Amino acid sequence: MTKNSVGIIGCGWLGKALTSELVNQQYSVIVSTQHKEKVAVLSELGVKVECFTLSNIKPTEDDFKLSLFQQSCLIITIPPMIRQGKTDYPDKIKHIVQLAQVGNVKQLIMISSTAIYNGLTGNVDENSKLDLSTKKTEIIHQAEQQALGFQGDTIILRCSGLVGPERHPGKFLKGGRKLSDPNATTNLIHQKDAVGLLIGLIAQPHHTNIYNASSNTHVYKRDYYERAAQTIGCPKPEFLELETKKNSSYELSKIIISSKIRQKLNYTFQYDDLLMWLENH
Repeated sequence: MTKNSVGIIGCGWLGKALTSELVNQQYSVIVSTQHKEKVAVLSELGVKVECFTLSNIKPTEDDFKLSLFQQSCLIITIPPMIRQGKTDYPDKIKHIVQLAQVGNVKQLIMISSTAIYNGLTGNVDENSKLDLSTKKTEIIHQAEQQALGFQGDTIILRCSGLVGPERHPGKFLKGGRKLSDPNATTNLIHQKDAVGLLIGLIAQPHHTNIYNASSNTHVYKRDYYERAAQTIGCPKPEFLELETKKNSSYELSKIIISSKIRQKLNYTFQYDDLLMWLENH
């Protein structure tokens, strides 16, 4: 194990971008996949690839032998799959934590979501009291608590909605999809900034903390997605209007504040103005 060794569990859209940047910066990287057919493709990133299947049961003897859990830093980028009806996200994080502790991982970084703030209004930061009355927020919270139970140092990075290459917000509207809460504020982050923040956290002395990761683009959802549709030649999106204006007002929606991590890392966002990004890309 070296100080610059990183394991990544869940090498999807964000994980691949992070892997490429880590390789560029001379880190030793190992990534995992649940699918054997993806090993060759991921190997083209210039990293070692191991097959690792998560479950909500105890880790297997073979799991403990994986090099993935022998790295200085381990990053979890798996999605909670709550929209697909899954409820085992906390169990999967517990599974990973058990393996990380036996493998002597020093730093654990979990990519979480600002969806944990659902139900809150106004400016929201890491100290805001959570509303755990819904199943979604409770599942995310339980998963974070499993990660924070890791014996080493743990970072929880709560990312806003991710946009970037192959995730243009305008494409989200294709197929006649209707969007809810037109007067809510947008809370988004570009892939490059999510990667930039992760690189900064890996390079920091190990510590335990929770950080929000969000751009400073906070405009009406209606305005943002209409602009997104316009930039790629799509018709204006349709919105599911709420029954009362009170619940859909700008004042009662949440604005994710990410000043804590900006100050910690002295990081300047590449895409803090995501309206400008829409126009240029």
